[in-house]
Amino acid sequence: MRAGVFQMSWLLLLAVGTAAQPQQAKPAATASTGYRIAGVVVNSLTGAPIAGASVGIAPTAGASDRISKTYTTAADGRFSFPGVSRGKYSLMATARGFSLQYFEHHDEFSTAIAVGPDLEAEHLIFRMDPDAAVEGQVIDENNEPVQNAMIRLFERRIQDGREKTVPSTQTQTDDVGRYRISHLSPGNFYLAVSARPWYAQNFQFNAGRGANDTEAEQRMRQDEAARNVTYPLTFYPDSPDSAGAGIIALNAGERTTADVVLRAVPALTLRIRLPLAADQGQGFQARAPRLSQRIFEGYLDPASNALFSSSQPGLTEVSGVAPGHYVVEMSGIYGPSGKGRSWYHEIDLTGDAELNATETSAFASVSGTVFFENAATVPRDSFLLISNPATGESFRSPISDKGQFDFTADSVKPGRYNVLLENAHGFFLKKISATGARMAGRTLEITGASSVNLKCTASRGIAQVIGTALRDGQPFAGAMIVLAPQDLANNVALVRRDQSDSDGTFTLPNVVPGRYTVLAIANGWDLEWGNPAALQPYLEGGEPIEITGDGKAEVKVQVH
Repeated sequence: MRAGVFQMSWLLLLAVGTAAQPQQAKPAATASTGYRIAGVVVNSLTGAPIAGASVGIAPTAGASDRISKTYTTAADGRFSFPGVSRGKYSLMATARGFSLQYFEHHDEFSTAIAVGPDLEAEHLIFRMDPDAAVEGQVIDENNEPVQNAMIRLFERRIQDGREKTVPSTQTQTDDVGRYRISHLSPGNFYLAVSARPWYAQNFQFNAGRGANDTEAEQRMRQDEAARNVTYPLTFYPDSPDSAGAGIIALNAGERTTADVVLRAVPALTLRIRLPLAADQGQGFQARAPRLSQRIFEGYLDPASNALFSSSQPGLTEVSGVAPGHYVVEMSGIYGPSGKGRSWYHEIDLTGDAELNATETSAFASVSGTVFFENAATVPRDSFLLISNPATGESFRSPISDKGQFDFTADSVKPGRYNVLLENAHGFFLKKISATGARMAGRTLEITGASSVNLKCTASRGIAQVIGTALRDGQPFAGAMIVLAPQDLANNVALVRRDQSDSDGTFTLPNVVPGRYTVLAIANGWDLEWGNPAALQPYLEGGEPIEITGDGKAEVKVQVH
């Protein structure tokens, strides 16, 4: 079952203090009076019961998004919900030192509790992971604390079916350079620090006239040069490059110290020259460029230390930049002639440099149409989404009442993009063709600054797959369920996942017609389910299924 649906209502319920007080557990209910969900909340590390835990249940079916019942555990950690109607329920809990957690959760999934005749729901053991934390101090090379430094955590995890490093959370250092990030789940993390020296805040270096300066001016230039420094983006323990970042492996309840030393380096200036049309003079205006660094597997991270200025038409200066590899993007140039050419450029900065916009690469221009079969009108508020899993970039365009969409104002660079239809009220992309780019399955591959046109046909027919995970003939709870399409490499967007509930059942919604294999994998939550090679050993033991239209399809699958 997908977890997290009821989180907002649950947190609101705790905020207003309406959680039930400890109550005496009641005997098991009969079928005529309802059923009972009961168990004990324990610390996953020690096995000790957790007193004062707020436990809640909510039905998984229907449109209700509220917590139906709550319970606060006593010293024995036990909870009980008598008189529960037949059905499935999300089970969640939180306590001091334990963030909100769902029963047997993995990623965004959890095991729902099924209640009914001959179903066991009264001897549950809810193992909660105590919060982990990372703390430390940021100082400079003179052993002075760095205030207001930005601390960011990146987590190494499975996302979009592949193992990658993604942003997690962030905070800032206090007036003595200390920070603390708490309420963390177990995992593998990297830590990055960005800051600007206090004496270089908003400082822009003026190089002056050089040899013709007076003695006083030369001393002033020397003083300015000493202050024309910056801190490079620094990864724990001590690297200006994400390739040298050290992993912080956090176990449940662990407190880890990660101190970082920032070392100032001479700041560089990048001058960007923009072409001017004949009528572009005093009224000319250019948007500030975006300056980013590629970190880890290609994630584009904005350069927070960069300072932008424009001293004259056609010239933009980016100062305060540390040496490194950067991606420069300009989304548009404005003046009396209107919108100009958008572009991007990758550059290694080892010293001050100048970039001529005429020598850069243009973004791809992506537009097209969606034809909705057997529909009188285009579904209201529907969107077409293209996303690049490698860089974390995604672009969304509304579909007009004429079925048109346009990404030409977006910064679409070469790469592989998943193509998705959103908020289309039961429609799916039945067919996609492209000119100016390669289309394979639901994957759009753009190789250059081409003009890409997509023609899409959308049809009704979204289905639901329901099933049961079995091991040795018995229902199996907590398995990772994967609905894998044929040609997985080009159709990751069609994958559907779930976690089997306490009775072994699962539900896979919004399934597009096609041929699939249903897999049930025990302890498969670290598996790259979007990687065909990683899934290959399990495909032979899966259950093939063909979805031909809307409605429900049922399947039983053996757990491997």
